[in-house]
Amino acid sequence: MHLSDLQRELKDLMAGIEHPRMGVALALAEETGEVMRCVLDRECYGKDTLREMEAEVGDVLVALAELCERYGLSLERAGEGAVAKIRAKAPGWRAELGDRMARLRERMDGPPPAR
Repeated sequence: MHLSDLQRELKDLMAGIEHPRMGVALALAEETGEVMRCVLDRECYGKDTLREMEAEVGDVLVALAELCERYGLSLERAGEGAVAKIRAKAPGWRAELGDRMARLRERMDGPPPAR
């Protein structure tokens, strides 16, 4: 599903029950906190939270789409703009930070999986 389709469908589904703007911003923060709880449970407590995490990421996406709708923003254009910005900056980041990030990933995540 394209982001514009998602935003449009959610607008239709939420018609009449939209959060107020501040409420949707708070809902986005709350859903993001749920993702972080899944990460904490997985990384620190060894729990299998991948399915729950995926559902919570979906909730974040829904809250983000509603936030865009309530403020008259395009989720798709916002995403395209963010990707374009990263496309321009990634080569410099890779040159500056690539080795450091590889070391941190290995230290924090363990060795990369065998291919």
